[in-house]
Amino acid sequence: MRRSRRFVGNLLAFSLLASFAACGGSDDTPASVDAMEHDGAHSADGQGSDGQVSEDVADGPWTRPADCPDLTGSRPARRSEHTGAFDAEGQRLVMFGGSFGVPQNCGYPIPTFETETWIWDARCRSWRQSNATGPAGRARAASTWVPGVGLVIFGGRSRVGKSGAYTLHGDLWAYDPDDDVWFELSAKGPIAPRFNTTMVYAEGGNILVFGGNTSTSGMNYTANNDVWSFNVDSREWTQVPIEGSSPSKRFFAAATWDSKRKRMVIHGGADESLFSNTAKYRTDLWALTIEEGTGKWRKLVTPNAMPDGRFWGGMSYDPKGDRYIMFGGHDDKNLGNRNDLWAYDLAAGAWKLLRQADTYNKPPVDFCNFPPDFTNMDEDSPERRNGGVVAGGPGGLWVQGGKTDCGVIDDLFWYDYENDEWIEYTTATVGESCIRKGGVECTDYCL
Repeated sequence: MRRSRRFVGNLLAFSLLASFAACGGSDDTPASVDAMEHDGAHSADGQGSDGQVSEDVADGPWTRPADCPDLTGSRPARRSEHTGAFDAEGQRLVMFGGSFGVPQNCGYPIPTFETETWIWDARCRSWRQSNATGPAGRARAASTWVPGVGLVIFGGRSRVGKSGAYTLHGDLWAYDPDDDVWFELSAKGPIAPRFNTTMVYAEGGNILVFGGNTSTSGMNYTANNDVWSFNVDSREWTQVPIEGSSPSKRFFAAATWDSKRKRMVIHGGADESLFSNTAKYRTDLWALTIEEGTGKWRKLVTPNAMPDGRFWGGMSYDPKGDRYIMFGGHDDKNLGNRNDLWAYDLAAGAWKLLRQADTYNKPPVDFCNFPPDFTNMDEDSPERRNGGVVAGGPGGLWVQGGKTDCGVIDDLFWYDYENDEWIEYTTATVGESCIRKGGVECTDYCL
């Protein structure tokens, strides 16, 4: 990874399962320790903490295209539970919504429900915020990029006040970054409002949605395994009938569209046991093909090594390598948040570990007391996380924001498929561990 700073030593990790037991369990997932801010004075390849672009980038000195707009220094504040997708033609990452809530003292954050739309221009290497008025504020929505339409989002949840039932959203909206405008595609449909669902563009004007949580409670969950299709031309929802067996009911799964085989692929996720001490997160990999309106699931064989079960990771199809790339999420082991990188090789029919990244080293001293060497840190990988934006694009995988062991992070990374390398474009100003952000006398994970 080409960065303007190098780190040595170890990182701390935190298993959220201990926190779930102590806090009683909720879907407002805690971080392991206080979210500690720092001054953000570090610069990084691509874009520094002040929002400006560096010349020391992936392939050496870089000249900013003359037609790029003037730099403003703007960048997104830290957030998690947001959604986004990459526009291959426009060379930009588009993100919407999410929560600014940050855990304190290993507790659960008070979520917020944002309306912001941000665009990362990969060609000009700069951020800009949209001025368009769009959907109601929400977190945990799903999204996909639809060529000729824009970023399409569905579902999510919001709440007025700090407690009580959530409002679940069943509307479908699209954002056109060229005209900087949001427009509603569907106010509601036969599909039940939900959040933490999967969503992919299946070509031919069809969007596929699988599973998700339909409970309005933050303490009890209702997992689903239904499949719905939305046609952007007719603007109609249709439930896809399934022939044969299906994946178990779940939410927080990762999904991608396999453009070669014309199928939706899902991995992992969780069910109603999500935050119990006995929770087991999914490790399975399934592919859905639809012929003449009927869907058929196939469980893909995963012999030998495979990723640990996890929820709220991200996955994308790499057409050149003909493989599914998976990053991050939260496991049910000792590590908790993850930053490992895996590839499912379609030719071999097996998972391959691309980067082990951070590994578990030793247990915490006690609840919410974690030494700097709780894990072994991989300095060439981004911070461990779940609940961020993970979006595939030509040649690589984009990762922005999410929940970390130090709260919520505001960085931007790109994984280069060809060179097997992480490149940092926006440096974190918050959310990193003490050692990863350059600390040399760290007394605990974040300080």
